[in-house]
Amino acid sequence: MNGADVIARAMHDTVVDVAFGLPGAHNLALWPACERADVRIVGMRHEQGCAYAADGFARVTGKVGAALVTTGPGAANTVAAVGEAWASRSPVVVMATDIPSTLRRAGEYRGVLHECTDQAGLFAPITKARYVLGHAAAAYEALGEANRAPSRPVYVGVPSDVLTSPAEPGVPDLVAPRTSAVDLQPLIDALRHAQRPVLWVGGGARDAGDAIDVLARRAGAPVVTTYQARGLLAPDHPLLVPAPPHEPEVTDLIARADLAVVIGSDLDQMNTMQWRLPLPERRIAVNIDARDAVKNYAMDAVVTADAGIAGRIVDALSAREPWAGEMPALGAAVRARLSADPRTNDAVAFLEHTENALPADTVVFADMCVPGYWLAGHFRVERRRGLHYPMGWGTLGFALPAAIGASIAAPAVVFIGDGGALFALGELSALAALGTACTVVVVDDGGYGMLRFDQVLAGEEPFGVDLLTPDFAAFADSFGLPSTTAANELPPVDFVAIARAFGIPASNVEGTGPEYAKALAQAVETGEPHLLHVRTRLHPPVTTTPFWPIKDDPR
Repeated sequence: MNGADVIARAMHDTVVDVAFGLPGAHNLALWPACERADVRIVGMRHEQGCAYAADGFARVTGKVGAALVTTGPGAANTVAAVGEAWASRSPVVVMATDIPSTLRRAGEYRGVLHECTDQAGLFAPITKARYVLGHAAAAYEALGEANRAPSRPVYVGVPSDVLTSPAEPGVPDLVAPRTSAVDLQPLIDALRHAQRPVLWVGGGARDAGDAIDVLARRAGAPVVTTYQARGLLAPDHPLLVPAPPHEPEVTDLIARADLAVVIGSDLDQMNTMQWRLPLPERRIAVNIDARDAVKNYAMDAVVTADAGIAGRIVDALSAREPWAGEMPALGAAVRARLSADPRTNDAVAFLEHTENALPADTVVFADMCVPGYWLAGHFRVERRRGLHYPMGWGTLGFALPAAIGASIAAPAVVFIGDGGALFALGELSALAALGTACTVVVVDDGGYGMLRFDQVLAGEEPFGVDLLTPDFAAFADSFGLPSTTAANELPPVDFVAIARAFGIPASNVEGTGPEYAKALAQAVETGEPHLLHVRTRLHPPVTTTPFWPIKDDPR
């Protein structure tokens, strides 16, 4: 065996049997080694796409997502995607080769191909751990870290000579994490004394749906879910708050509560409208990281434990009737109000047609774009881990490659704007090669719609936010060469032609009415890649910053 064989076997034994990769001169030995170790490598077209795809796979499956990339610029190309995984707490491993250790001189840049003086240092702010392997068997410990809490990315650097050197597995004895007793009495006491409790549930609890269900029913507590926790309870659950906390009906409900039980959430800026949300004065947290629980809002107590312990206290509580009423009625009232508003009725139609068109087992990905904002806050998610949105760093270009990664495990539909689509269109080649059930919906408003809205709201003329088709005539004009097409006469991007160029069936639709619903349903039913180009403009929802209330910081 050589080092590549040992590392591939370590991947199979400790992480997953699928990885997303892009080959280079330094890491090429991993490809045949992974085949021998029964690790499938899904080829992507850009290193950023590898890391995004690994993130998407991790979000849908709950397993570690692995990205295999090459040295220097290959590793650097993943940084934005790893930052998104870090901020969203996804268990992603980036395994990047480095220059041969025999050529490395500490503190010196020698001009070796792809050399970086401190490649691991690129990942210091966006990973929970970084390893540079001195020998191949060390991969077992490095990869094992990805499975340990707290969930965040891990960087594994592999000098390329380690891959080709003779090696033996030498599997280390991995130390099991220590467990300690958890004092649940503060949580029990808080719920016993509360008359109007509310459960605020974040991404740290997204696999604790059954425990949250029984606790909510016993306590009669409405459940507010953050972006990361969408799908934790069924959309028709009587206690699931079916709208984001930014909507005034939900903000009012939270303000009337006398206790907030915050489970698996750090109460981040976006979900709390920059910490202006009027949470009850009495608050208790359940979080595996006690510091994470109190960094944004003070807590009366912190139960340092996994979210699943919520189900262990049910027998200690007396059953109560829901104090806030049936939540589906609240959701219906929110939608009725939005439908009656001429600014937002098109967005409600978009939501409802999308919900009706998608099968219950579909996983939905959305970029940070106006349709993505609506989906993230209001979409009725039918399955657990069923909606994913880059509410970490907020990176454009996340959704398409992430959905491709997820489509390995489940049928996926991805919603991107015409601006974000241009970040990762090359990954349509990867999707075409895979042939998985992944429908790409490009919602085209002719530019960066949210930025255009911000400019108009500020009373400014839109500038720099509109997009036109790349065209040789425009480039010719910019160099003073003869041209017959003025730049302002260029047509919009023809996404259908681009998709078909990659061999992916594609179609156009105007607006988000019944024709949109029909086209989306037909695309998904094929069970194969499809691109749907939708031309429309939607008004942003209240979850976006221009609509946040202006109040003093309640902290």
